[in-house]
Amino acid sequence: MESVGWKEMRILDANSEWFGVTVKELMENAGGGVADIANRMGDSFVIICGPGNNGGDGFAAARHLKSKPRIFYLKRPRSEEALLNFEKARNYNPVLVTQKNLDELKAALEQCDVVIDAIFGTGITGRIREPARSVIRLVNDSKRKVIAIDIATGIDPDTGRISDIAVKADVTVALHRVKTGSLKNKKISGKIELVDIGIPEKAETHVGRGDVKFNLPFRERDAHKGQAGKVLVVGGSERYTGAPYFAAMAALKAGCDLSYFTGPACAADRIAVMAPDVIVYPLGSERHLAKGDVKEVLKRDCDVIVVGNGLGAEKETVEAVLDLVKKAKKPLVIDGDGLKAVSQVLKGLKENVVLTPHSGEFKTIFGSQPPRDLEKRIESIKRACKKTKAVVLLKGSVDIICQKGSVKLNETGNPFMAKGGTGDVLAGLCAGFIAQGVEPLKATYMAAFVNGLAGNVAYSEKSISMLASDVLGQISSVMKFLVD
Repeated sequence: MESVGWKEMRILDANSEWFGVTVKELMENAGGGVADIANRMGDSFVIICGPGNNGGDGFAAARHLKSKPRIFYLKRPRSEEALLNFEKARNYNPVLVTQKNLDELKAALEQCDVVIDAIFGTGITGRIREPARSVIRLVNDSKRKVIAIDIATGIDPDTGRISDIAVKADVTVALHRVKTGSLKNKKISGKIELVDIGIPEKAETHVGRGDVKFNLPFRERDAHKGQAGKVLVVGGSERYTGAPYFAAMAALKAGCDLSYFTGPACAADRIAVMAPDVIVYPLGSERHLAKGDVKEVLKRDCDVIVVGNGLGAEKETVEAVLDLVKKAKKPLVIDGDGLKAVSQVLKGLKENVVLTPHSGEFKTIFGSQPPRDLEKRIESIKRACKKTKAVVLLKGSVDIICQKGSVKLNETGNPFMAKGGTGDVLAGLCAGFIAQGVEPLKATYMAAFVNGLAGNVAYSEKSISMLASDVLGQISSVMKFLVD
């Protein structure tokens, strides 16, 4: 049975809203599904609701039961959606539970057939406090049939452990997916029944707001410089300095602490002037990356390396990239000119390597042109990814991100992003997320989503005149919107 943990479910809830199905609708569907099962188990009901959305599901269930339930609640609901269902349940005269009126709850439990546990859901952490502890004891002592909404109160949604006390359920009604903790503690969870609450398929197959909001690590108040990661961009040449600039700046805007650039002296001098936020280390070579530079690159202290932006296609440069890819121990994001070297080492690429080709570069790397039809395109990249452990992001009107058969799609972006520099922004975002501790596959599809969304905002302001610098300029506001 497929299961999800706490974070995965938060992502799906947020993505569901992003793709048009609101929390309000999900809550209503959850309430109806729980009530259908409860109605088969008895004729009289007590619902005990907590302050979160699990409690909101309980309030929603009340309106779908075949007889008027008794409702007890521990606190006034916190979220707008739970509060809405609380207000709708007022005609059931819900009772606020305190240490002083536990006898009223006990009496109600003695007179019902079924107890619905909507106290705490997947968001519970730490020890359960009063009056919830006493409520759980009364439920367990009542010997009534108990239905837990989504997960039995007191079970850790990821590990199945009980911190100190938990509701012992006869049936757990899992919403959308079974929670991992329920499977790991079947003794407490009882029989598990799955209810479809209307989360759209795209919430799982496509990248959405939740993927960014909940995959970024929490930043401690006492965090120090460098703790959120350091990105090294290896790029630039006599002809191209804009590409590595965009990558280095995008890494910072993704949230990493430090962004370094190292490259030929001609490019380093220009980037030092263009980007005061970026720390610049000139290499010994003057005009393009040479094989002798690789040793110096590998000495730099960083968490992830971006290689390829603006490097050019000199034979010596391609050989240098190949040498760097073979010797690097850090995660790599290989973009642009760097992709010219990887076809020779596909099988040797590690799981912490990201490739970001467009269709032409994909053909160079894997030997076949990806079809235009989306379904055929997905199958094409899945076949190609059997040749490597690396993450592959095939850029297009719909970005396809794949690693070892796992596929995610991204629909943000617009045709006016097909301009120089936007791919470099994407590579920098990807590296910036990896530097913060996000695993490469997730970092890649997060980067595609943010890059495309920033492009959409840029287009709304600049129309067909938008540039890569406009996309870069919108990342901060997009990140604030997604994360807050």
